[in-house]
Formats: sequence, C-alpha cells, structure tokens
Amino acid sequence: PSQDDANDHGYIFTKPVGSQDVFGDYYWNATDACCDIFNSNPEHVSYIIALVDSIKENYNVDPQRIHLIGQSNGGFMCHRMACEAPEVFASVVSLTGAMWNDESNCQPSEPIHVLHIHGTLDPIIFWLGGFLGPKLVPYPGASTTAAHWATHNGCTTDATNAGSFNFDDFIWFAETTRWVYEQCDEPSAGSSELWEVFGGSHFPIISTEGTNMIFEYMDTHTKPVPTCNADVNGDDQVNVADVLYVIGAGKSSDPNADINNDGVVNVADLLEVISGWGPCQP
Repeated sequence: PSQDDANDHGYIFTKPVGSQDVFGDYYWNATDACCDIFNSNPEHVSYIIALVDSIKENYNVDPQRIHLIGQSNGGFMCHRMACEAPEVFASVVSLTGAMWNDESNCQPSEPIHVLHIHGTLDPIIFWLGGFLGPKLVPYPGASTTAAHWATHNGCTTDATNAGSFNFDDFIWFAETTRWVYEQCDEPSAGSSELWEVFGGSHFPIISTEGTNMIFEYMDTHTKPVPTCNADVNGDDQVNVADVLYVIGAGKSSDPNADINNDGVVNVADLLEVISGWGPCQP
C-alpha cells in the first residue's frame, strides 16, 4: 500500500528504510536468517519503537490502531517487532517474510494480531522455508510461521478456510486463500492469519481488492481499548488526578466521579480509585 492508499483509508503513512550495508543497500536486522549479512548488528527494534513514539508525540495518533507492514526483509522485521514489541502495534502484516526458525527466540509479552502473506512459488523466500545468508541460516515456511503465531496467541493449530479473493493482479483469478486460526485466547487482542497466494511470486502486483483487503484487516484487527471504571478523567491511568477529581466532586451526583453508581460521590468512590490504581488494562 502507498501513501495515497493510507491517506484514502485514514492512516498516517511512514516508510523507514533501515540501515545501509557496505554496498549501499538498505536492510533490516530482523532475524538470524535475514538480513544483517555483514554482522553490523544495528539496533533496529529500538529505532522503530522510537520512531513510533516520535510520531505519536507529533500527530494525533490512535494508539489502538498502529500497524506495521513489511515485504521480504521488511516482512522478517515485522515478525521481529511482533515478538519484541507487541504492546506497540495492533497488528503486523508480513508479505513474503518469515519469523525466527527457532520459535524460542520469540517471546511476546502479550497477544498481537499477525497476518502473513506469501506466494506459493516465491523463488526467494520459499513457501516451505529454506536457508539464507552466507552461513545458510534456516527460516520457517509460511504455514509454520503462521502456526507459530497461532500458538503464541493461544489459537487452534488447524487453520480454517475463510474464502478466496484476487490479491495478485499478475494472476487472473481469485488465487489467494485466507487461512484463519480460530478460538484464540484473547481474539480481540491477538490472532493469526495466513493468505496463501497460489502461484504467487516474491513481488506480487497487489490488486485494488488486495489493497482494500489489507486495510480491512487492519481496521478490524485493532488493540482493545483500555477501560477501567476508576479512570474518571479518561487518561487511561488511575492516579492522583482521579483522586482530586473525585474529591472535587464530593457529595455531588457527577456521573463521572460516581464510580459505584450509587447516586452520590463519597468516600466509597474514593476507595474505588485507590483499588484501581495504575494503568488501565485492556
């Protein structure tokens, strides 16, 4: 998807490029298989997190609708970020990438939505997995990658066929099958989905339908909105500000401060604030 596509769908578009190697080519230090072949070891995870923080500081961004999309090496980096910063992103969309071959390298702290898109005839990052780099480091196949995320998100290990559509305009039929892993532990927070592009290559010509499907996926795979009754001022934190608000509304019927809904703001509501102290949880 392009900047125009993002604008049309109500998204802010940012395109980071990673680091340059000795040949001047850009790359991401994603997994052991891809693609820091000269072992420069740049810290790209922290860089992307800092970039997102900068954007949030300067623009009116919905923190429940931050998504990461990448292709090839960028697709590998999407999986890396889902492993290490699931609290930052609602979803990652990896096109022709892969995650760690050793699943133990991925220990996400919370659920995250993951969409993996891959062509069955990809000659560079094979559908069934393979080896990359001078040391021939293994990477998993598309189905294994999606199944790993199903496991991380507590979903079923068998995917369900959710229908087909035309993703790649180079292929003149509804060549892409959606495989959805269901019954996830927290389906509103984390899921796994695989789009199998039958006959697809490493560089698909994404159709208008394919672009719209990606944005529809992001629109429907957001982070749960944090809620807690004691957050009377709506800043997703229960803290001193909420205490002061309740005290200021004492003996009134202010619905925002009447946390226990008994018709009056009193010490009972103050105790609710104290018991709910800290950040709101989804």
